[in-house]
Parts: sequence; structure tokens; C-alpha cells
Amino acid sequence: MVAAIVVGVTKLQFTSSYYHPPLPENTALATSVYPQPVFIENIQVRKNVVNLTTEEKTAFVNALKTLKNTFPEGSQISLYDQFVLQHVLTMGFRKKLGAEGFAEGNPAHSQPAFLPWHRQFLWEFEQQLQKIDPSVTIPYWDWTDPQALTIILDENFLGPNGTGETVEIPGFGPFTGGPVTSGFLADWTLNENIHFDPINMTSLGSKLIRFVGLPPCEKYPISKTEVEQLMSFDNYEVFNAIIEGALVLKTGKYVPGWALHAYAHSIIGGSLVDEIRPKDRVPHQTKILGTMDSIPSSPYDPIFWLNHANVDRLWAEWQDNGHTGESFYPSAKMPAGHNLNDPMWPWDGGLSKPGDYGLGNIGSLLVNFQGEKTVTPADVLNYRKLGYTYDTTVLNSFQHDNNTKL
Repeated sequence: MVAAIVVGVTKLQFTSSYYHPPLPENTALATSVYPQPVFIENIQVRKNVVNLTTEEKTAFVNALKTLKNTFPEGSQISLYDQFVLQHVLTMGFRKKLGAEGFAEGNPAHSQPAFLPWHRQFLWEFEQQLQKIDPSVTIPYWDWTDPQALTIILDENFLGPNGTGETVEIPGFGPFTGGPVTSGFLADWTLNENIHFDPINMTSLGSKLIRFVGLPPCEKYPISKTEVEQLMSFDNYEVFNAIIEGALVLKTGKYVPGWALHAYAHSIIGGSLVDEIRPKDRVPHQTKILGTMDSIPSSPYDPIFWLNHANVDRLWAEWQDNGHTGESFYPSAKMPAGHNLNDPMWPWDGGLSKPGDYGLGNIGSLLVNFQGEKTVTPADVLNYRKLGYTYDTTVLNSFQHDNNTKL
């Protein structure tokens, strides 16, 4: 990775082998379209983590635990680990790694399918949680809420920062992190070959690791101005790239970066860079420290799901704010898997096969527990058809006073 400080406390420029958002192919703006109110029976609402009741937090944690200890038929790893493995293997679609079939590049990152791929990924994960407890939905982490991180890291919810290791950051001093040793995640066992540093391709071990608030990603909360700026763009490709992490320039263009969603990863995970405040050269991120900062392995930290629920929430709000429908997604000229009606791996009916990425032969651990379904970006544009909404969307549900729902 390469890192450079850009104007703004949360605007870092990182580039990597798996994060290069392209400039938009389509600069024409579609006509604004707003969703129409409809009645949807029993739609479920994903809530801000700060608004969860004690019972809702307990139900979410218990469902996570159960999923981590449930093994699909024929699998050597748990159902939870199968989701992590899927995310890791999205990095394996390069011919030199032995990838085969339809998909090109990265099915889940750095291209237009970042948002629809992760929407389907979260929905599949949530469906598995609901098989355990139908009341559970994935809460979201509002990056601009100063209370949210405290609640997330509570001992009785998703657990605290790691302990036992100290790193010295020049100009900032010592910072502590390491394995999470208390809360329910203290016994969270990770597969050492699936949990790794993608820079040096070395294992991060079998324990969940956190280095919360490590410079240069120590500033929290993220500025509301950055989110408002994101929501001001009408072009889908720009919106998609910026929410993933790209930086907006004063010219209105953007460059590869490490803001918003990517910055939230680093708030929890932490990495070492060779120089925090560069002068004449661009500093390099030299080592991944925590699980959440290993983008491939990051779903191993349950905070991943809250981070991506917020990504999906902001996309849902953007869609409701005049960007509803297929005209707000590229229909052609994107890499295979990223066009409107392209099937997305691993939901492409077997059209694609990732190559040998990660440590050891981890691809052999993948079990097809989701069947031969085919899912395209077009299939997930209307999130309400998937059966959920957010407590902040324009047309949210459960107006109990008159029994009106979407």
C-alpha cells in the first residue's frame, strides 16, 4: 500500500493492489427518480447501533456465536468462516493466480459492484442470522456519531480494543493493541490461513486483533461534512468510489484514497506506515496490525458487518434521494461482473472460479452452501424487495399510530 496525507483529518490516500477506483465511464446524469410508497408486510428495520436495546444486542451477539459454531455439510470451517472466505477469495480473480471463468478483476471491490456485492453479502449473512433468531437484523455504525464507537466496543457487546502489544508511532508516542482478550470474542478462533496480512502475505494468527485509534487513523468521529459531500454527487460511479474510500479533489474529480468506509476499517484495525507526516515522499503502509485493516480478512471482526451496514444505509438514502432505479447503475463497458445484468461471483451459477489467493490452499475450503443462485446488481437495487429498510430512510416503515407500513 501507499499512503499520503491529504487535506482533512480523515482523508488519507492509500493505494493498493486491490483498491484502484477508476474514473467514471459515464458522466451523463440520469433523471431524478424517487421511490413510491408501497405496502410491504413485515419489513424489518436495521437500526443505529446506539439505539439497540440490551435485548437486541444480546440477540445479535448470540446469533453471531451460533453462526461461528455452525458447520455446513461437508465443510471443515464454520458457516461464519465461509463468509470470511468468500470475501477473501474476491481478491483472487487474477489470471496469474489461476482464476477461471466469467468474472474479471475483483468482484467486490474497486469497481461499480462494490455496493451491490456487499448489499447481497450482508443480506445473505443476515438471512443466516435470522435462521437462528428471526428478530435479528444487522445494526449499522454511523461513523459521524461520537457515541457509536463506545457502544460497539463495550465489553458486553462486540468487545474492546486488543491488549498486550505496544507500537511506537513517531511523533505520536506508544499505542496499545493486540488480541482481544475479553468479552465473547476472546474465544473467537480464526483460521490462520484465512486471517492474514495482505501486504506481506503472512498470517495474523488465530486470534481477533484490534489496534483502535492508531495514527494516522486516530480521528473519530468522521466529519458529517464528508458524508454530506458524498451525498451531493449524482453520478453512481463517483458515489460508489467515494464511499469505498476515494478522495474528492477541489476540481470535483477524485483519486484513490482511504476515507469513509476504508477509514472506518483502519480506525479498528490499524497499520504501520513508514512515516505519518510525509514531506518529500509518499509513505508506505508497511504492516497490517489488526484484523479489520486486512481488507480481505476483515469480516472476521464482527464490526465489519456494522461498518458495511452503514455503507449500505448511505447508498439506500442516496437512492431514495432521487437516485432510484436502473438508470443509476452502469449497464455496460464495465469489467465482467460489474455491469447491471452481470452475475456476481459467488452468485453466478458457477461461471467463475477464483485463483489461489491467501495462505495455503484455502480455496479448497470453500463450500457452496448458497446453492446455484444467480444474483446481478439489478437484482439488489431495490433493497426493500429484499425485505429490509433503515430507520433513517425517507420511506421507512412501522408507523404504529395508523398501522401503515411500506
